[in-house]
Amino acid sequence: MSSSKIFLGIDVGHTVVKVAAYDEKGNEIANAGYRVELKNPKPGYYETDIKELFSSTLNAIKEIGKKISLHDVAAIGLCGGGDGFYALDRNLNPIGNGIPGLDRRAINILRKLKEEGLYDILFNKIGMPVLPGSIPIVLRWFKENDRNFYDKIAVILARKDIVRYMLTGDISTEISDACFGVLNVYTQEYDREIFEIVGVEDKFDALPELRPNSYDVAGYITEKVASITGLKAGTPVIAGAHDACCNTIGTGAIEPHVVCTGGGTWSINLTIVDKPILNPKWSCEAFVKKGTWILEGSSPTATVSLDWFVDIFMKEEKEKMGKLVYKYCDEIVEKTETGLIFLPYLMGLPWGYPFQENASGAFIGIRLEDSKKEFLRAIFEGITFVHALHINEYEKYIGVNEVRFTGGAARSKVWTQMLADTIGKKVVTVDKEETGCFGAAILAMWGIGEIRGLDEVKGLVRIKEVFYPKEENREKYERKYMLFVEICQMLEKYWGDLEKLRG
Repeated sequence: MSSSKIFLGIDVGHTVVKVAAYDEKGNEIANAGYRVELKNPKPGYYETDIKELFSSTLNAIKEIGKKISLHDVAAIGLCGGGDGFYALDRNLNPIGNGIPGLDRRAINILRKLKEEGLYDILFNKIGMPVLPGSIPIVLRWFKENDRNFYDKIAVILARKDIVRYMLTGDISTEISDACFGVLNVYTQEYDREIFEIVGVEDKFDALPELRPNSYDVAGYITEKVASITGLKAGTPVIAGAHDACCNTIGTGAIEPHVVCTGGGTWSINLTIVDKPILNPKWSCEAFVKKGTWILEGSSPTATVSLDWFVDIFMKEEKEKMGKLVYKYCDEIVEKTETGLIFLPYLMGLPWGYPFQENASGAFIGIRLEDSKKEFLRAIFEGITFVHALHINEYEKYIGVNEVRFTGGAARSKVWTQMLADTIGKKVVTVDKEETGCFGAAILAMWGIGEIRGLDEVKGLVRIKEVFYPKEENREKYERKYMLFVEICQMLEKYWGDLEKLRG
């Protein structure tokens, strides 16, 4: 292998585009990130300016180019937030803003499908709860609410696919992104009947070419992009994958009964399986090669809650310490015990699990003597308990031997130990912080033959630290975790009324 080869991984997130560069041995040699505004024009509406998404990607690549020679890049891989709706017209120009999968404008269409008994049919076809931001549901919303927009739609792409199109001119997707609403979970092919059920069959042909493998070379960097970024024209760009798949690869969680848990904005919990296994408590998704699947139990219940608390109630500390405020939070939590229980459902539960979609956040058990430190401890624990809910569902049906923890929460030894103590399993962290970028770069290596498959990932991912459950903490967490679950189950009958009070 030539020592000069560099592989880029691009992670097209919902608020940040990250780019990282790696050598053939998996060593990170540079990284950069550029923010993307997640627009919120109305309650429940979320949008991304497609031009801004692309310019942020170009800026991140140019930033990398200040640290390395982009002419040495052998291949580029992409990943991105799954699902979503990014439309092109007949001239292949973007129409309006992109709509990410967490958008809720079409929630009433889903409710109507449930009333008509059609929702369960869709679930059994696609293998997962149907999101209001999935392609067929958004199409139906535009058909009913903006016919002019609807009639212009000629092509629909996923988030990372719209970026790849602008880098290369390629119009396609692959199975790990297409599985969110348009793919039959068993055949891993497009299913026209899904569009017929939702009433948008006339837009079935707007689906792009479907690639069977996420590591297939899909296109090449154009002359125009090369002139802007410094990349070489003709550099191969891989089809890419849903970010959950790349995070799993990037942590090396590629063996049976190993779970990749991501503690970022979302609690994302993933495990690879060799056949479709359907359960309303998770999504059964296509993995990176046709004929493989990955289970995803996820909810927007992770570090978003800590960020919210710090931004609202710790402004002074944040102004003084900057990012070090999170280390300060660790120190507080490690020294604090509390009876408070926090429910981290500040963004609801759009998938409808582990509880219903209209769940909301709460602190339970507040007393006069409680202060910031007790609230912080409760936030750490509440987030950990939702990770545990997802992981325990896998333990019940499949079995779990090990958890590989990644994301912002995994940088905290306090949080990682808390997870090990709560689930009673070994929790491992790895030497890669941007595991989504790293997984995308591995796909790039695979696509041009630098590696022959996922079996070689083990040699590229190195264990950073191993956390074993401490027996002295197990009983405490087990008791509090069970109380947390019981409170959530009790509140399910009230969440709908609370949502109505908010208007």
